[in-house]
Amino acid sequence: MDDRYSVRQMIGTFLFLLTGPILWAAQFTAIYGAQSSLCAFAALPQHVIGGIVLGISLLVIIAGVLTLLWPGAVFRLLTGTEPPAEQADFLLGVMRPLGALSTLAMLYFASAAAILPACADLR
Repeated sequence: MDDRYSVRQMIGTFLFLLTGPILWAAQFTAIYGAQSSLCAFAALPQHVIGGIVLGISLLVIIAGVLTLLWPGAVFRLLTGTEPPAEQADFLLGVMRPLGALSTLAMLYFASAAAILPACADLR
């Protein structure tokens, strides 16, 4: 059987195409989910919560940049194979713009988290 039709190959290719938006969703969840929960329960001081959010954001942004720099390694990690030669240009042509846009959005949200107080009232 041709490996291109395996379930791992199909799901891995789909995840490869959406790597940037998935990382963006992870950062978005960290900023709005964890930060809101920690602030609502006053679990930590405001500056610590801000540091946690910025640290997580930095890690996710670095992961996004690394996926843009070495997409072949990400594809091999997710699928276990090399991208098919006839599809490689298309896969990169979809993944890179989505990843670049997502990385730009992650930078935008991280800068907002750095500038604004972590636990400001939302009234």
